[in-house]
Amino acid sequence: MALVTTIGSASANSYVTQDEAETYFAARLNVSAWTTAEDNRDKALLQAARQLQNENWLGSRVDSTQAMAWPRVGVEKADSAGSDYGYGYGEQYLTTEIPQRVKDAQCELALWLLAANSQPGEANRRVTSWSADGVSATYDYQGTNRAMPSDVTALISPLTSDVRIRRG
Repeated sequence: MALVTTIGSASANSYVTQDEAETYFAARLNVSAWTTAEDNRDKALLQAARQLQNENWLGSRVDSTQAMAWPRVGVEKADSAGSDYGYGYGEQYLTTEIPQRVKDAQCELALWLLAANSQPGEANRRVTSWSADGVSATYDYQGTNRAMPSDVTALISPLTSDVRIRRG
């Protein structure tokens, strides 16, 4: 499936183009999962965009027919002059604008998804038992870790509500 990035479109499925992702990763360290996954890059970007759709974004969609959560109306820029965390004193994102934070988050999440798939179990590893004297640990590699990577959370947290809604 091809990336469709038309802002506000009913058929959009991504915030970033392949060229934007390439530019992003060209300036980032440790991107081997991206560079070696030529056949899966679009899939990873699409999956990342789908996962970002589940966030509890501030503001409202510009149009009820748009496929993606962004663009939005009523969302203050986190680093704008006069910003007061949602109280309307700072500059807001335009209704034709996708925040760079959202685009970067999509790239980071895509990279994380690719890295998790190239190293089975590593992203899903959790400690199931621990012994202090014998210094041993047992890991469970089953299941899927649905948690958002900390880099992605840091990027989008100024644009999301503290109230979390779980969408099935």
